[in-house]
Amino acid sequence: MSDEEQSTTPKRRTVVIGEPALDAAPGSGPTIDPLLIPLPEDTRSTGSRPTEVMVVPGADTAATTLVNVPLPEGETHDATGDRTGARVIVIGKEGDDELPDASYTAQSSRSPDDARGPRVHPRLKARRLAVSQRAGRRRIVWSAVLGGAVLLVIISALVLSTPLFGINKIKVSGIVYTDQEQVNEITSSVWHKPILTADLDGVKRRLAALPWVKYATVEMKFPHTVLIQIAERTPVAAYLGEDNQWRPIDIEGRVIDVFEGRPVDYMAIYGAGPSLKAGETAPEYGKVAQLVTALPSALRDLVKVFEVDQQFNVSMTLAINKRGDTLVELCAAKNLDVLQIVSLTAFINTKVDPKQAPPGRITACKADLITTSNA
Repeated sequence: MSDEEQSTTPKRRTVVIGEPALDAAPGSGPTIDPLLIPLPEDTRSTGSRPTEVMVVPGADTAATTLVNVPLPEGETHDATGDRTGARVIVIGKEGDDELPDASYTAQSSRSPDDARGPRVHPRLKARRLAVSQRAGRRRIVWSAVLGGAVLLVIISALVLSTPLFGINKIKVSGIVYTDQEQVNEITSSVWHKPILTADLDGVKRRLAALPWVKYATVEMKFPHTVLIQIAERTPVAAYLGEDNQWRPIDIEGRVIDVFEGRPVDYMAIYGAGPSLKAGETAPEYGKVAQLVTALPSALRDLVKVFEVDQQFNVSMTLAINKRGDTLVELCAAKNLDVLQIVSLTAFINTKVDPKQAPPGRITACKADLITTSNA
């Protein structure tokens, strides 16, 4: 070819994609020198095959044309007449000689419309398989570790729940008035039971339900001992019930016990109180019990008895001096307040002359309004 013809020949960048007989990843197949691929002007009589050629003249324009590239010797068209073989992408335009020619060879990928999907290179398949196998091995290892841990826990629980770790010692402290036989009956329910499976919470609930017990703590001391601490209630008063029996109560109004005779150690509350069983609660009498605990020592020494009527109105009898008793009305039990006692104490100290006969009645239903009368 002459120098003049060479100067007028278009300079193009071509990329050849695919060879029908190859199944290689991009860049891994045999390289075809683009200079050996005849341009459309080449009229060699070796035959031709239709090839897709895309010419990109510049950044702002693009065109795709179909040209006939001569077939290599011995290759023919397929029976359907479809275009087979290489697809040539020509990049650049005539006279563009700024970029060097390059070649790129790869197996043609399947059409996106192909039901079989795109073809995957064997090396990519192998890579995916290796990743999947590693992930599978990790899952197997973690499953084995988790299964071993669960099995160890199960075995440990089975061993610890055997009679080998049974309860053979129960220590109880804090009992003064609580019935020892009732305590023994409750604690015997877990005797010789496996310490990890014994119903210690049930023991705690049953102990707390005893009349004298305010609360109980139950502690497990592995492997054979249970420690029980009991806090008993403190009676502050005792009221006379409709059945003519006395019932000591604490500041919550809980009936601690039932006696036929009056317990002299507690403040007496007369009236027709409810005939409750030990362990039950009388809220109105609990308010009176709270007032009893709030009495200052000077006034407490003057109180002879409390009384609650059927409407739960509260009164108390004071022995201010030897000349007579004084009835103090405190009114509704639900409205009792410590300020009533504070005001009453101040009133007696300042308004009542101990050398004279005391008033027969003092009304102290409100802390800021205290009156007297001789009725």
